[in-house]
This record gives sequence, C-alpha cells and structure tokens, in this order.
Amino acid sequence: MDSWRPMDRAPHDGRWIIAINRQEPDLRAVVRWDPTRFGDAQPWHVASCEHGHSNDAFTDWMPFPTCPDCENENGAAE
Repeated sequence: MDSWRPMDRAPHDGRWIIAINRQEPDLRAVVRWDPTRFGDAQPWHVASCEHGHSNDAFTDWMPFPTCPDCENENGAAE
C-alpha cells in the first residue's frame, strides 16, 4: 500500500484521492482538485457531497490502493 504524501504534491488533474488533516484526525475525505467547479477558493471537492475545501484543509494524501481483483496470486498487479 502507498504511504501518505504531503498535500502540496497532490495531483491537480482531477483524479480522486484520499486526503487527511493530521491536526484534525476526523477531517479525512475522498477529494479531487476542481477549482473551476464553483469558481470559488475551495478547489478540493468532496466525492460524497457538493462541499469544497480550501488549499490548506488537508495536510497529506495518498492514491487509492490497487483493487484486489487486479492482483494475481502473488500480490503483484497485473
């Protein structure tokens, strides 16, 4: 599984990622970068609602893990 990475290195290409805030452990979400969605200052948009977060809302991110169906018996991605 991938490890957490600094949010300043998160992708800005619209893909969904898992994001957390180390100072607020309950703030974690599936988000994607979409600054044009509402034309606002909250470019990180949550998958489950119409809510957005500012650039500093999250501290770390990671990509989604590989789907178990995509791995062979040895655990390697096909």
